[in-house]
Amino acid sequence: MNFTTQSTTGPQGQRYSRRPGLRNSAVPLHQRLLSKRTRKQHNSPLFSVIPPEIRTKIFTYALSDYEDRHRPLLYDSKTSFWRPSHRAPRRTSTELLRTCRAIYRETWFLPFAFKEQIHWLCGPHVPPGSGQWNGNATKLTLLLGEMAKQGQEKVEIESIHVFANTRRLEHGDLGVLLSIPGLHPRRITLTIRYIDWWGWDWESPDKPLYFKADWISAVSSGFSPSTSEFRIELETLEHLKDRVDAIGKHIAENWFFGRFGGQILYADVSGKCHQVSRWSGSSAWYKKHRTNYQKHKGRKLDYYILTITFESELSIKRKGGVVSETAKRNAADPLFKHVPANLGDPSILDRYGPPSHEMPGVPMLPLPDEDDDL
Repeated sequence: MNFTTQSTTGPQGQRYSRRPGLRNSAVPLHQRLLSKRTRKQHNSPLFSVIPPEIRTKIFTYALSDYEDRHRPLLYDSKTSFWRPSHRAPRRTSTELLRTCRAIYRETWFLPFAFKEQIHWLCGPHVPPGSGQWNGNATKLTLLLGEMAKQGQEKVEIESIHVFANTRRLEHGDLGVLLSIPGLHPRRITLTIRYIDWWGWDWESPDKPLYFKADWISAVSSGFSPSTSEFRIELETLEHLKDRVDAIGKHIAENWFFGRFGGQILYADVSGKCHQVSRWSGSSAWYKKHRTNYQKHKGRKLDYYILTITFESELSIKRKGGVVSETAKRNAADPLFKHVPANLGDPSILDRYGPPSHEMPGVPMLPLPDEDDDL
């Protein structure tokens, strides 16, 4: 059978062919798959025997993202963005979507929903391929708009993880990111690394920590009703943990997230719901190296992370925690402005505890050779 082929130039110079009886290949494959009616899978146990809720769990397991630790994708452990939970790029295996149209129709948006959306609101030192946050925000806006056209007007995603320095945070970048139309994360994690604190410098790493609070109102105004958790991870060096603990107590007692008259997320003031984690990593930064004050551990630094989770009052009480009455009064005041956490303020130090001892002076050294043990 002979067909007459016409070569046509599509958008952006894309070339495709038009043949009688064939769909125009310039139409995205995704739209073509969803536009056709799917056959009923009576002979498939996946659809005819397994209940939908169990099938959803299977799809969740198969389409959740994971760290792709195959070399050469592993991040260099000497970089500032390497950490135990971020050792390699994240990947989603999408082979399941290629099996049949029925599975594709039911799962095509799940890789996006389950993938942890990671954004870096900090300096230029970010993982390879991460790109600048404004470019990523633009891509996310276009993707959510395309999903809305396909009838997915509200796609809840599991998690957004933002690494931000306090300067970019105070400039409102996080508020802009969370206000993207159609963005509905169930959980938001904000990580302030040791090097992300305001005024941090290798030459004077023991300056009093300072965490402004003007950004909270902008973030709360862009909150989705789907967000049930807002986690703040505060990182410092192990021997300076008392400083982060003092800031954490101030945050838990005074801060809240949410709109006046709407859902309010609080933190546990008793500390029972707080999480503490530790890890040891390279002290490399900007091609310089800071030795650890603990000489026996060589050129590694011990890090301390305090995680404060803001959630509903009911959820906190179920876990045995307590919501601060001060935070409740603050949330009930439509004109309330959050108080910054400034360890340079004597009143905060007196109320929440003094900072730990000063860090002994340690020299700046050149980066070790590849063979050195880090």
